[in-house]
Amino acid sequence: MADLSPELEALRRTVPALESQVYLANCSQGPLSTPVRDALASFLDGWNDVPLNWDRWMEEVEAARASFAALVGAEPVDVAIGTSLSQLVSSIVSALVRSRQSPRRRIVTSAAEFPGVAHAWLAARAYGWFVEQLQADAVAPLETMDVVAAIDDATAVVSVPYVSYANGAMLDLEPIVETAHAHDALAFVDVYQAAGTIPIDVRALNVDLLASGALKYLMGTAGIAFLYVNPDLRDRLLPTVTGWFGREDPFAFDATTLDYPQSASRFDLGTPPVVNAYAARAGIELVMQTGPAAVRAHLEQLSAAAFDLAGRLDLRILGPKTPESKGATTAFDAGSAERADEVAEALRERDVIVAPRGRAVRLAPHGFTRQDELEHAITELAGVLAAART
Repeated sequence: MADLSPELEALRRTVPALESQVYLANCSQGPLSTPVRDALASFLDGWNDVPLNWDRWMEEVEAARASFAALVGAEPVDVAIGTSLSQLVSSIVSALVRSRQSPRRRIVTSAAEFPGVAHAWLAARAYGWFVEQLQADAVAPLETMDVVAAIDDATAVVSVPYVSYANGAMLDLEPIVETAHAHDALAFVDVYQAAGTIPIDVRALNVDLLASGALKYLMGTAGIAFLYVNPDLRDRLLPTVTGWFGREDPFAFDATTLDYPQSASRFDLGTPPVVNAYAARAGIELVMQTGPAAVRAHLEQLSAAAFDLAGRLDLRILGPKTPESKGATTAFDAGSAERADEVAEALRERDVIVAPRGRAVRLAPHGFTRQDELEHAITELAGVLAAART
C-alpha cells in the first residue's frame, strides 16, 4: 500500500477534520480546509474594517471566476457565475426557448441528472418543448450509447452528467458530443461530481456548455456555481432569466436598458454570492495546487482497493465495476433507502462519514484519503450491514 504522494499529503494537512474522522462524503460536501477558513476570515475581517467595500468584493468574485476558468481550460470571459446549477440551467432554458424555434424543440436528458438540473430542463415543457428523460438509476446507470442512440435531428440540447451523483458512473463524453454536433445539437455537461478529481479541458472536450458548483471535490461551499459557455455559442443565447449583473455595466444602475455583455457574464443574475466566492476561489486554488491528475490517479487506486475488499466481504457494489469507468464514488447496496440512512448513521457514530443516497451508501474519497482509511470504512460498513441482517 503506497503512501500519499507529497502533493496529496500536503492537501491532507490542510484538513483538520481528518485527524479525528474518516471523511468519505465528498460527493455531497467537501470538508473545511485551512485555506478556505482563512479566506472566509479575510472576508469577515474586511467587512468589519470597511463595511461597504464593493470594489474588493468584486475582485474576489472575479478571482473565483478566473480560478474556475483555469481549472477547466477556459478564459474568465467564458465563465458565468450563479448561485446554483438549478439557476444557471434555468437561465439556459430561458435563452433556448427564446432562440430555438420548431422543429428543434427537443431536449435529451436522463434520470441520472441531479434533480436540480433535471427539473430545470423539465420546465421547458411549459414552452411546448419535448423533454426526453432517459431511464437510469443506481442499479442501472446511464450508458454513453443510450445517450448517443437518443440524439436525432429534432434535438436541440443533449444534457449529461460526466459522473453520476448516485453511483459514480462516468460517461465517455466524446461520442456524445460528436453525435450531438453532427445533429446540430448543443452539448451540456454537468461536472459537479468530476471537477477537482478528473482533469477537464473544455476545448478538448469541445462542449458547448459545462457547469459545476464548488462545494464537493472543489472543497468550497454551497451557494455558488459556474457555467462555461463556448464563445462560438455565446452571442446566440440571450437569457430572459436574468438580473442586473447580467448587464454590460451593472453599476450603471440603468433600469431602462436590457443590454447583454459580450462575455458569458450575460448569464450572471442578481447580486453575486460574495462570501461564497471567497470560499470557492480558495478551494479551487487548493485543488489546482494539488493537481486533478494526481487526484485522479490516486482515486483509481482507491477504487481498485475498494472493489477487491468488497468482493472479499461479499458486499454488492452498485454501478461501475472498474476504476476506469467511474468517478470518486463507490456505491454500496444497502437494500433500501431506510437501511442506507441507518448504516450511514451507524458509521457516523464510528467517526466514518459517508453520504447515503437512495439505497446506496456512497463512499467518496478525495486525494487526501488514505487507503487504510477507505478499507477501514468498508470493513465497518460490512459489519454494520451484517448486524442489521441478523
